[in-house]
Amino acid sequence: MHIALCDDNVADRKQFERLVKRESDRRAATDGTLFVDSFGNADSLLTNPMQYDVFYIDMCKTPNITGADVVKSLKDKGVNAPIVMCCSNINYREQDFPENVIFLDKPIKADELSASIDHALKIMEQAVPLIEIRVEKETRYMTESDIMYAVERGRMLDIFLQDGSMISILDNAQNLFSQLEGFPVFFSPGMKVVLNGRYIEQIGFYKVTMRGGRTFHVSHGCMAYAKKMFNEFHPC
Repeated sequence: MHIALCDDNVADRKQFERLVKRESDRRAATDGTLFVDSFGNADSLLTNPMQYDVFYIDMCKTPNITGADVVKSLKDKGVNAPIVMCCSNINYREQDFPENVIFLDKPIKADELSASIDHALKIMEQAVPLIEIRVEKETRYMTESDIMYAVERGRMLDIFLQDGSMISILDNAQNLFSQLEGFPVFFSPGMKVVLNGRYIEQIGFYKVTMRGGRTFHVSHGCMAYAKKMFNEFHPC
């Protein structure tokens, strides 16, 4: 497990690192090693947050920013990993947070840290896997249900989303399809198209109509799978 700590109290950071080291030694034979990266400011943490499995956050000494602001920035970047709010001068329990946020009181005790890691592991097991899409200079993270279909357009790949928007990336359909290998709901009826079976609205003679009305030809080899997807999401 790779842990990120964002805390503007240097003494608390050092204590947290010591506790995690002991906890890591205790769990080595079962859950593997615990690694921790400590940050004293949010900007450093937010440079590459997707590499972390769990976040521990408390910001109460830095002007104009609190732990709640850090959580919002993480969510804006697509993070759905568990986040532990460490309550000290600020009682984060009195604020509204997403479901993946849990709470831990300071000073942190070894047994309570251990319990929070167990809780975080359970959240990780239930988390919806994310798909990484690189758009120009930024990376977007979305769930399987966000993507309806993707179509090549020259050197670009247009990805149509269920909210009605569209993003274009410099890629091709088969590269995207290989990235989606762990999501069986996606299939490729042709070399330049990737479809999400949950959004098939109608099945025709070697063709499917997607939500929004766009129709695609489906090869003979893919037709049985298209029908299977249609029946799965449109039970009789």
